[in-house]
Amino acid sequence: MKIITDCDGVLLDWAYAFDIWMKEKGYQRLENTEHLYNQNERYGISLEESIRCIQEFNESGCVGFIPAYKDSVEYVTKLSKLGYRFDVISCLAQDKYSQKLREKNLNHLFGDVFDFIDCSLSFKEGKYEYLKEKYHGNNYFWIEDSISHAISGEKVGLKSILMNHSYNKNWDGLRVNNWKEIFELINNDNTTH
Repeated sequence: MKIITDCDGVLLDWAYAFDIWMKEKGYQRLENTEHLYNQNERYGISLEESIRCIQEFNESGCVGFIPAYKDSVEYVTKLSKLGYRFDVISCLAQDKYSQKLREKNLNHLFGDVFDFIDCSLSFKEGKYEYLKEKYHGNNYFWIEDSISHAISGEKVGLKSILMNHSYNKNWDGLRVNNWKEIFELINNDNTTH
């Protein structure tokens, strides 16, 4: 039994850690911007500067210490005890050391629940081709916070569930507020592999 999941905004609280890091770098997030996804809009900086900041953060030691998102540890553990295994597909960095830190962070927080962790995708690229190649037609649950990535999952035959955030309100598909709701949804679904 397999569940495919994104990492940031789903398993880990990337935005919280990024905001702390940005503050340490002297940036102030603009007021009333928590509903925005793009960091250039949240911080009132150029797109190029936001990309540079994201890349610098994602390639820093900070990625090894990002805290768990909400109740993810509790309910991922419960799903694991029911026999579910997890694959993580995350847009982080091309830097191999950052990727290893991400893996160590996930394994430290969640334990031995992962069959596969790939965080080599660039945060600027989509996930459609990757998901199509690896999971086409598998009907697995696909947990995301990005509308475009959730749509990509549906196009390749995954059952997309969007973790509810203020920046993804335009999603009309299946959405949840936390991992407890995912746990209940999956336990009530009879078509899970």
